Amino acid sequence: MLRALSTGAAGLYAQQLRLDTCASNLANINTSGYKRQEVSFADLLYQEMGREGIPAERQVLPGAPNPGPTPPEGSGVRVAAVTRDFRPGSLIRTGQPLDAAIQGGGFFRVRLPGGEYAYTRNGRFTVDSGGRLVTEQGYPLDPEIVLPDGYRSVTLHSDGRVTIINSDRQEEEAGRLTLYSFTNPAGLAARGENLYLATAASGGAVEFQPGNGGTGALIPGCLEASNSDLTVEMTALVEAQRAYQLSLRVVGTADEMWGMANNLRK
Repeated sequence: MLRALSTGAAGLYAQQLRLDTCASNLANINTSGYKRQEVSFADLLYQEMGREGIPAERQVLPGAPNPGPTPPEGSGVRVAAVTRDFRPGSLIRTGQPLDAAIQGGGFFRVRLPGGEYAYTRNGRFTVDSGGRLVTEQGYPLDPEIVLPDGYRSVTLHSDGRVTIINSDRQEEEAGRLTLYSFTNPAGLAARGENLYLATAASGGAVEFQPGNGGTGALIPGCLEASNSDLTVEMTALVEAQRAYQLSLRVVGTADEMWGMANNLRK
């Protein structure tokens, strides 16, 4: 009974994490540049029942002269890893001059308030009060791009150039967007706000110009949609709910059996 309780509890923990992951994917289905998470599982230890003193018949394999070992007893399931799926999402045309989607690999780099670098696939940029190109959260791009006072219009090009029409109606380059790639993007650590931090597992960031080095080209006036699929996530959510209910029933049944054993009278 104790083993049944621990097995059920292990299943509850694993399926709770899967439920949380599916809920996060569903909540961010309309978040630009979001990359869905996946949960993978692994078996806990197996033990041969006969060696533990548990009565069990030996397995008889077809064609085998002698019975095999007694069947193993599992200890439940554990979460092996929670990984990010960095496959690209579909493109959404917005027509906004400062929106940019990355077609291919690569990330934009931003500077956080503490001076730390973070990386994102969300290319929805705006201009702050100081003329800097910033993300939706207000984090400036790195390298920093500052638009001069009095500009009339701004244009983002597929090669990363940001040009303006100045007060003299002349075209002027204000800066250039740069992309960064990683040897192992799955090793990036999620920080929140659709941002990632480099880790030892991801490797260091390698700088490339858009369209070079396999990091992809920029598509102005577009955004990359989330790669979460509503049908897939809803199906996974239902599966996780049913598995959670089954694990909960295991715990409840073990509790009932334990109660019956405690109430036995001679």
